[in-house]
Amino acid sequence: MRVCFVYPDIEGAQHYGSKKYYHGIGYLSSVLKANGHQTSLIYLAGMMSRDAFLRAVALRSPDLVAFSSTTNQFPYARLYAGYVKEEAPKLPIIVGGTHPTLTPEESVLVPEFDYICVGEGEYALLELCTALQAGGDTTKIKNIWQRRDGQVIRTPMRPLIQNLEAIPFADREVFDFEEILKQDNGWVDMMAGRGCPYDCSYCCNPGLKDTFHGLGKYTRYRPVENVMAEIENLEKTYHFKTLNFQDDVFTLKHDWTHEFCVSYTAHGFKYPFWVNTRVERVEDEAVVKELAAAGCRGIRVGLESGNEVLRKDVLKRRMSNETIRKTFRLVQKYGMETYTCNMLGLPGETPAMIQETIDFNRELSPTQLQFSVFYPYPMTELHDIAVEKGYYKEGDHTTSYYDKKSLLTLPTLTQEQISYYYDKFSELKWELDLKRRSPTKHKLYTLLRYLYRDDTPRLHRHLDALRRVKSRVLGRRPSVVHTSVVSSQTSR
Repeated sequence: MRVCFVYPDIEGAQHYGSKKYYHGIGYLSSVLKANGHQTSLIYLAGMMSRDAFLRAVALRSPDLVAFSSTTNQFPYARLYAGYVKEEAPKLPIIVGGTHPTLTPEESVLVPEFDYICVGEGEYALLELCTALQAGGDTTKIKNIWQRRDGQVIRTPMRPLIQNLEAIPFADREVFDFEEILKQDNGWVDMMAGRGCPYDCSYCCNPGLKDTFHGLGKYTRYRPVENVMAEIENLEKTYHFKTLNFQDDVFTLKHDWTHEFCVSYTAHGFKYPFWVNTRVERVEDEAVVKELAAAGCRGIRVGLESGNEVLRKDVLKRRMSNETIRKTFRLVQKYGMETYTCNMLGLPGETPAMIQETIDFNRELSPTQLQFSVFYPYPMTELHDIAVEKGYYKEGDHTTSYYDKKSLLTLPTLTQEQISYYYDKFSELKWELDLKRRSPTKHKLYTLLRYLYRDDTPRLHRHLDALRRVKSRVLGRRPSVVHTSVVSSQTSR
């Protein structure tokens, strides 16, 4: 069968500056190809007209169109699936991903989709393709839900894949990976495992763990040698510069981390690499020392809020500010870079708490940071709290992860305040970059910030105005003083 994947990433590519590789589709494609099927991909980096999209689909002559979607992108998936359904009513369409998995009862009723995949899709999609190709029964395939004669057919969940090395390496060619490498300065995204054991109130992982309860171990890692084999395979195919591990907590198991570092060094790999982790999983100096010696360039951690009470009681992230300080000092001691993830507009948050987050980031001085306005994702604890307290009206939606507007009506924060502090985060990114580039200019900026009572958005408006006046006087085109862009996941 010919399967055409569709990956909506509206605004994402523009925001990051390049398209991104998505392992979910990569693994689905590798399993299908290993079993004789053909795959292709339409990457929706921006809005495409109906006619242009249908031409792209027709060019691939698919027997099945398969969408993968997050919550933010689901309206786009539905829109483009609708175009296909109007043009070719009998062409089967399936949607999978985090959103359908966590909201299956809603997703299965969406008329634009014939099937939804609930949970891991590698072998469920393979079974569906086999059945469709043979004209067989599709109603008994585990993880595949559908509507039939006005009824919803729900099948049981299949066990989670425990032996991850049995899955072929994720297919990268389907994403035109050479082009992604060029756009992304040679960064290669990798996954060493699946799942996360923590229960952060804003994250999908607790909901996924509930969904998969009783179906096997949720947090799993590939054998280290399997990861090494994939790196060797990548070396034979691509020219790249940096490995970027996207696992939620790369250093969760210290014995696995130790084995990885030893093996990485023994294989002679010289590529610097980045990892995601939690501060309490890298506060052990022996772990940090090994990572640095193996070539780890930096770590990304979720700070989320600089207010300890909010972070502990609302976000369910139980690490102290002192633990975070200690970890950052340790990581910086061994020459590694740091990256923080932050949110604003949280239930119970006040302007003073957001300022604490900004001040704490300034103190930690990470190499880079990202920030976003809190979004109440379905099947998360914080979503339910927001609904219960009347902060959020069920069904409200925004299609952008990068919007400075909140969906919540909070008694402690106005929309204007959220927007103002969003801009302050943007200025902080510029400030920290200035600190690295020019310590002398940073000292002058710090003085100006003090004189402006830390009103950095107003300070930058005045600096921009001054720069424009200077440029007009000198007859030059004004240049941009700074770039206020949120960097998500893996800022380079």
